Amino acid sequence: MLMACIAGGVAYLIFAPKLYEARVKVRVGQVAGAGPFEAPEILASRLLAQYGEDVADGVKRPRPFLKQASVPRNVPASVELVAQADSPDDAAAFLERVFGEIQRTHDATFRENHRLMSERIQNLEAQQEALQQQFLDASDLIKQLRPRDPVQASLIMLERGRISVALNGLEAEKPELAQRLTPPKTQPTALLGEITAPQRAAAPKRSLVLAISLALGLVAGVGLAFIIDFLSKTRDASLRVAPTS
Repeated sequence: MLMACIAGGVAYLIFAPKLYEARVKVRVGQVAGAGPFEAPEILASRLLAQYGEDVADGVKRPRPFLKQASVPRNVPASVELVAQADSPDDAAAFLERVFGEIQRTHDATFRENHRLMSERIQNLEAQQEALQQQFLDASDLIKQLRPRDPVQASLIMLERGRISVALNGLEAEKPELAQRLTPPKTQPTALLGEITAPQRAAAPKRSLVLAISLALGLVAGVGLAFIIDFLSKTRDASLRVAPTS
């Protein structure tokens, strides 16, 4: 019985179709530290609905399909994807296709938000140039008015002070905005690693099948031994009872 179960397990491993799984982590991008373009949990749910094994109740998608889309705890703003296919190359190619769709969707958002932030910095530079010119004009006017109209010169000095405060504010804001446009606060959606074809089949699991076959063989062998022993004792008892009747 033990050998029969093991032989059955080996036969299953030989004839069962091999399944291959490719996996990769995707970091969801963002602009100016405003949060990911798409919440990882929402992205994972969307991908499973679009590419997952279950199309509808009782309807399965043929391989390749997305076996898993989960949010890893140790990598913030990321999603781990697992594709399953009948061959290693199909698994990797399908994962590439899924990531390509994510990248196209997120890149449009990235470019638009990056453009808006860049325009804001350019507007700050234009405002800064205008205020600097106003500061210089006010300084020239103060020099002209000071000898003949000290009161008017004092008022213009107050205005020049307000211009100076505004200039200092722009000087402080500009590098902060520029820093927000650099990683890690601003970065596109990207792969964390490479998509590679799996080297080994993910299923059937050889060690698991053999372990189950061995366990079933042992249980079946012990059970069969008890049954044979019980039948033997029953037969012996019947033989002993038969002559006396």
